[in-house]
Amino acid sequence: MDANPANPANWTRTDATAFVQTQAGELAVPPEKRPLFRELPAAQPFPIEALGPLVDAALAIHHKTQAPLAMCAQSALAAATLAAQAQRDVILPGGGRKPLTAIFVTIAESGERKSSVDRVALAAVYQVEQEWRQQSEGERLAYMNAKAAWDSAREKVKRGKNDMATMRVALDALGAEPKPPPHPMLLVADPTPEALTLHLAQGRPMAGVFTAEGGLLIGGAAFNDEARMRTAALFNTLWDGDPIRRLRVGTGEKFLPGRRCSAHVMLQPVVADTLFGDTMFDGIGLLARMLIVAPNSTAGTRFYKEPGIGTDTVLTDYNNRLADLLKRPFVTRPDMPDALDPSPMWLHPDAKPIWIKFHDECERAIAPDGGLSTIRAFGAKLAEHAGRLAAVLTLYDDTDAMEIPAIAMQSAVTLATYYANEMLRLNGGATVSRELRTAQRLLNWWQVQPNPVLHLATIYQFGPAELRDAKAARAAVTVLAESGWVERLPPNTVVDGKPRKDVWRLFHEQ
Repeated sequence: MDANPANPANWTRTDATAFVQTQAGELAVPPEKRPLFRELPAAQPFPIEALGPLVDAALAIHHKTQAPLAMCAQSALAAATLAAQAQRDVILPGGGRKPLTAIFVTIAESGERKSSVDRVALAAVYQVEQEWRQQSEGERLAYMNAKAAWDSAREKVKRGKNDMATMRVALDALGAEPKPPPHPMLLVADPTPEALTLHLAQGRPMAGVFTAEGGLLIGGAAFNDEARMRTAALFNTLWDGDPIRRLRVGTGEKFLPGRRCSAHVMLQPVVADTLFGDTMFDGIGLLARMLIVAPNSTAGTRFYKEPGIGTDTVLTDYNNRLADLLKRPFVTRPDMPDALDPSPMWLHPDAKPIWIKFHDECERAIAPDGGLSTIRAFGAKLAEHAGRLAAVLTLYDDTDAMEIPAIAMQSAVTLATYYANEMLRLNGGATVSRELRTAQRLLNWWQVQPNPVLHLATIYQFGPAELRDAKAARAAVTVLAESGWVERLPPNTVVDGKPRKDVWRLFHEQ
């Protein structure tokens, strides 16, 4: 027999398989490739000048971290809202009195420096928490001594040989049981609705749910199947400024009026899918209460450079303003000293027509043929979002202000319009299923591999992180096959020197 290796009669099984694969690659006509999902258009630039007195702070955070400017602006605005929420409410024409609370959401991939931005934007908050922590040591000791004295005096009265009327007079004279001082923590990252309620009951009457790792919140106990509706309802209640009303067997009743809680949750897109893909959150109105940004990535452009001259000075002023707002005494109800009753801000006569015009534009836009009809619930609250943002900008600029000027109102309208455009851009795109996004990541990874033919074990051993088992890898490949990106090769096709059961070949772009 001819020993020529080119003679098919001399081929090994591996040679034959390689030949078949090569011929298949040359002769096969790839099917039409369908996009797995519609890619979102690029985000529009954040209207940074509309931040008014917060412009310099947002730019300083950006220069310090080189993170996307929209993320830095969002963080600065969220921190200012956190600091301002306990100090003022706002009265809007025809809408009555509203709290300054807000729920900010930032969507960004890993590596976009979310944690770095959070650390800079919240530096003043962390410092104030530390001061409260130091103060609480002395307050805690004073409370323990007062409680011990009260308990002792009460027991003494009860042991006395007095009639009921005399004992009651003596017990009344002791007064109410001393209350423990508020705990020093202001920020919480991943509370359940019960834990957040307890936090607002035992701490100060204001708080913030802030986290650069939103997966801990969305993927945790707060948003599991059992708790997610309660969590959403509690966030809605706090945004509206309504009292928290809870009655539970075992934990008793909680009636907490005058509480304020704002949030800034930073999410990876895969985590955001869980939140925005759940129709319950939209139906209950939680998404309508959110101000969302999903900035374009700056990864690959963040080459080292020194922050500009004056960056630290700007951040020092920003931190001082936030600290001043946080440490100002709260105005509370006369009958409930732990319930906030902030002084209301009014629109200046020049600001009022700006807000009314925007309100009416939003109302027209949520009509069936209007520009906001696809996000009607959000559009219906857009003017209120603008009024709250205007009050925050005003109070950050002047901590004694009681009137919102026209310039702040116009800036807030610009910001609200930007958030509406972001919501329109994300509507639908933010609800792409996790399976499709995972398949897209597999496709991106596969397209840069040297060999278009892969077997299942290679995919789940070396592919994207979320495909670390055979079931997940097979599901993702199936999506690619159904969309025309890969074809399955016959069982026992030899890959990496061994016959494999599950083998696919990627169709390269033409």
